Amino acid sequence: MQFGRAIAPDTFRLERKLKAPVERVWSYFVDGEKRALWFTGGDTITAQGQTVTIIFAHHRITDEKPPARWAEMESGEMPATGQVLVFDPPHRLALTWGGGDEPVSEVLFELTAQGDETLLVLTHSRIADGASLRDFAGGWTAHVNTLASALAGEPTNHFWADVVAAHAHYEGEPR
Repeated sequence: MQFGRAIAPDTFRLERKLKAPVERVWSYFVDGEKRALWFTGGDTITAQGQTVTIIFAHHRITDEKPPARWAEMESGEMPATGQVLVFDPPHRLALTWGGGDEPVSEVLFELTAQGDETLLVLTHSRIADGASLRDFAGGWTAHVNTLASALAGEPTNHFWADVVAAHAHYEGEPR
């Protein structure tokens, strides 16, 4: 698993080389069905300015039982709404994140072709506080690790184990 870092008090960045061409990786970000394999399902993203519904349904990613901290994710589906801020296929996608009781933040995915591989730079900004930043960092790290497995055609039944390990890393807990 590759870890990211805080680059500002309200911003987390994760870089990861993925073993797939940029067009294929892009499809796993914008196609709702493919995105559900590693992150969230919901609407397929097609244009800048689009309002999208994404659906957190982690039971579709893995058949592991989630840790008690995330027990509500075992079988539930939690929809969220966001706005597409940048849609530049197949290189840049940015979305708002949150709303309602959760402060709105922004997530930027930048994809750069490197031969038959792709460099992903994920930047999550406008995060409300340090605890939320660490929480997002743990989630993104596990989700991107799951994406790497999905792209490689490997099982993704390590998601919750990755979440626990990533959160321990970012929260400074002994593993």
